[in-house]
This record gives sequence, structure tokens and C-alpha cells, in this order.
Amino acid sequence: MVLQVEINGARKAITSAQLFQMAASGEIGPKTRLWLDGKETTCDNVSGIRFGAPRAASPPKNDAYSENSPRVERAVSRKDPRVVKTQFLDYYIGGGSTPYVVCFLDPGRSVYSSNGGRVWLRGPIETQTSAEGGLFRSLGRLAHGESFFISKYVAQGPAEIAFSTKCPGAIVPKVLAAGESLVCQKGAFLAATPGVNLSLFFQKSLGAGFFAGEGFIMQKVEGPGVVFLELDGAAYEYDLAAGEQITCDTGALAWADATCSVDVVWVKGLKNMFLGGEGFFDTVITGPGKVTLQSTSLQQLATAVATRIPPKS
Repeated sequence: MVLQVEINGARKAITSAQLFQMAASGEIGPKTRLWLDGKETTCDNVSGIRFGAPRAASPPKNDAYSENSPRVERAVSRKDPRVVKTQFLDYYIGGGSTPYVVCFLDPGRSVYSSNGGRVWLRGPIETQTSAEGGLFRSLGRLAHGESFFISKYVAQGPAEIAFSTKCPGAIVPKVLAAGESLVCQKGAFLAATPGVNLSLFFQKSLGAGFFAGEGFIMQKVEGPGVVFLELDGAAYEYDLAAGEQITCDTGALAWADATCSVDVVWVKGLKNMFLGGEGFFDTVITGPGKVTLQSTSLQQLATAVATRIPPKS
């Protein structure tokens, strides 16, 4: 399902979770235009959607404020209607295009991330850093873009902890049932509740994969639990039928259902390889299942910045 909403007069592709979040925060209203697979409707026709109060107008200008000042969001309480509640933990996602997720933990509850992943915490939280899963899994985490060590954050009382993305994009929460899994781009994993297993996933074509760098080794996350995935740029989702394929750049695949087959293939034709500007490899995803693509990647952003840095004299 392709979901789009009208923001400032333009269509913007979003996920269903983002739609409910935007409605609860007052970013969109009941009569905001919405498109489901190209069919236009309004947000008040979405079942179960809840609308929060519209955002307050900007405060009057004074010496301490200007239109160019960054928007400061006040801390939300756990009772705030924008806070999403699950059986594993409650959470709130904010920050717009540079997002963060605040996880609310009851005493004894915990969440884990790659070493150094959290940005702030509040309340009594004990940090436990270890090579979770032993040497093999720790080395595997290094191979798919994570750290050797895992940090587990255990609440000793009511507490909050926040994680943020590495570059502009989105944080997408996934509540996975036992045995339910996703195949993700390396580096997509942000944080998860205990019970979510993070492991390596290898593409079918090892020959091309060994040379494909970014597209070779991916992650597999398996429930039960909540996992927060990091998306670079904007997202676009396809629901592939059995045998249906989509071809994309290596690095463009954010994640896909585990029912999909992911393969790295050589680009056909020497001219296309060397003169086409798209690289030597493509990623081919074969259905059935949902596929989420991202419009950029951290590697692409780093490359673009590097080309604009003048050489040292």
C-alpha cells in the first residue's frame, strides 16, 4: 500500500505509523487530503485515527527569539496521547526530519542498542555493556555495521531513554510477533527490546556480493518485541506479489519482509558499468512481501560531502 498525505500543498509519502503520529501531534487534521494507492480521501476517513490539538502558533518575536531559531519541543509525559503504548514498552517519536525516539521504561524493563547508541536518559537506569551472544555474533555485528559490544539499559525505577538517527530521515517502529522477522540494510538497527534477535543475513549471490560492499551483508531482526529502525532520507513502500521483482541501487533497500528474496547482481553491459554512473551492482528483491526503499543512505551522504571538501594544499 502506497500512502501519501498533503503537507504544505505537496504530497509526501509516509508510513501508516507516521500518519497516526502526525494526527496525534496535530500536524495534520481531519480534512487533510490523503491518497491510498492513488485514491484520494481525507484523514477523517481512516479507521481508528485520533487527532490532537493543532500546533500552537509561533510565539511573538522578542530579543531571545527569531524565525530562524530551532523549534524546542517540551518533554512529553507518559500520559500524553502522542505516546504509543505496547506490551513491551511505551515510546514517543519526535524531531521531524532529524528524529529521536524516547522510550519509557517501567522498573525491571530494558532496551538495548549498539554501544554508544543512546543520546540521553532520565531516571535510574543501569547500563550493562557486553559482547552479547559471544564472539561469533559480536564479530557478525561488526560485519553488518554495528559495534562489537551491545549496551543494555535496565530501568531500576520509572525511567526514560532516547535514541536518535545518524543522519536526516525517520525512525520506524516495528512490533514483531514471535518468529516474525525483517531483512534490513546494515546500520538500520537503532534499538530494540529484549527478545528481538539481531543476526546476519547473506544474499543469494555470494560471487557478486563479495564485491558489492554496502549491499552484501544485511541484518535480520526477529521477534518477539519492538525494534526501532533507522531510515535515511524518505521512504517508499511496495507490496510485491509472488515472483514480482524490483531492482534498486545497493544501499537503497531499507528493509523487506523475510518472505522476500534479496540478491546482489552485476549490472549488465560494460558501458553501463563504467559509463552509466550507477555502479557495478544492483540489488534485486523478489516477492512475495513488503519492501521499503530509502531515498538516500549514510554512505551516499558521506560521499557527496567528501567530494566537496577541497584537497589539502
